[in-house]
Amino acid sequence: MRTASSGQPGAGRANPGRKRRTRVAALVLAVTTACAVLVAVATPAVAIPNTTDAFYLPPAGYESTEPGTVLRSRPITAAALQLIPMRVRAWQLLYRTTDSNGDPYAAVTTILMPDHGRPATAILSYDSMIDAIAPNCMPSQVLRTGAAWFELGGSGGPITLSTTASETAMIAAGLAQGWAVSVPDLGGVENRFLTPREPGYVALDGVRAAENFAPLGPIGADTPALFWGYSGGGIATTWAAQVQPSYAPELNVAGMAIGAPVPDFAAAIMNGNGSPVAGLVAVGVAALRQDSPEFAEMLDGIVTEEGQQLLAAAAASCTPQNLVSFAFRDFDSLLTEPLQQVMSAPLTQRVLAERALGDTAPTAPLYVYNAVDDELSTIASADQFVDGYCAAGTSVTYRRDVIASVVSAHTFEWGLGAPAAFAWLKDRAADAGLPPTGCDIQTVSTPTTPAALSTLGPDYTGGLLAAILGHR
Repeated sequence: MRTASSGQPGAGRANPGRKRRTRVAALVLAVTTACAVLVAVATPAVAIPNTTDAFYLPPAGYESTEPGTVLRSRPITAAALQLIPMRVRAWQLLYRTTDSNGDPYAAVTTILMPDHGRPATAILSYDSMIDAIAPNCMPSQVLRTGAAWFELGGSGGPITLSTTASETAMIAAGLAQGWAVSVPDLGGVENRFLTPREPGYVALDGVRAAENFAPLGPIGADTPALFWGYSGGGIATTWAAQVQPSYAPELNVAGMAIGAPVPDFAAAIMNGNGSPVAGLVAVGVAALRQDSPEFAEMLDGIVTEEGQQLLAAAAASCTPQNLVSFAFRDFDSLLTEPLQQVMSAPLTQRVLAERALGDTAPTAPLYVYNAVDDELSTIASADQFVDGYCAAGTSVTYRRDVIASVVSAHTFEWGLGAPAAFAWLKDRAADAGLPPTGCDIQTVSTPTTPAALSTLGPDYTGGLLAAILGHR
């Protein structure tokens, strides 16, 4: 383990929506109960670096290389939905990057290119909402053919489907534009999550590594670079935006799309507690525990035996399993002290403050989208986050998204907000030399906008089919 340095809610027949939510909640609860039995018999384990594959081990002396240096590479067969081989060119690169303390570190990114053989017109860093610290959940694992959706007898729960699998359509949409797409393991080779600054370095250096990888063809400093992430991926993209001016000023960053970046972690934890998305709180706590021995020591003194087992299972599981295992879980039942008291502790406050976003204004143009009813990335915190950037001179296109959602606005916005975000990225790639200025803030339902609707057929559906069947 390591310690990161300081840095940063009508009734009856008149409300059919409520009936639908009740049915969904009952279904989730039934599935939760079934899977909880399987989790209970699993052997608890902490997340560890991937040491079973020598590809992930940086070579001796790598520390003296420059960030973005390719240390090792291999061609792979990429998979859609962890199941279907894609007809794309794909490689994995181990590269030198930087950790939260400014020291040399290593990470792996999966690079995908259309199979038509033409040069890439842009490079997209797709910052997946990994939201996990188990090695088998990382993009470099699940984008390779053969990663199962279910596996019994492991250290986590039986559901091994990852969030990256659900984001294949976003990745394929980028490929359909003729872009190269980099999908980095944002936690590096030690599979960290929520570590300050580090995921930004990893994403930026993934683009640098792609530019340094000759088999990709002519991708260089003039090639427009785009970054896109939601939730955990939005946190990583925010860090990339904040550190890029000083860390990677040579990159031609045309735009960064940031979805639900969770600017207020304390509000996310309290709102997520006892909710359908309580599993995201569990993995967040497990990640903080992995990062900070002090925080781990504090938790060890107040977490019940059942809580210790469940946190260990969370650390060893991917997000879909954690969402099922912890749905509606009240974490007060796993603590000997009230959760509110734990959140108020000076150590907790310091750990969260180190991970606060918004302190440094990016210079790249941003597209920020957040559901108005988001329970984790609260709209109040997103408003404040954007206001701070705008006051500092960052160009921000901000969409306060009004969407219909069942159970969780945070999870629904992931899919419903993506088309408009992608349309903005397409515009930025086409007009990289003409960056927008000022701030454009609107409260709107983005899924119904013409720009969003125009992407669904050719970019998402067409892109995914092309990735599977082959590009022309």
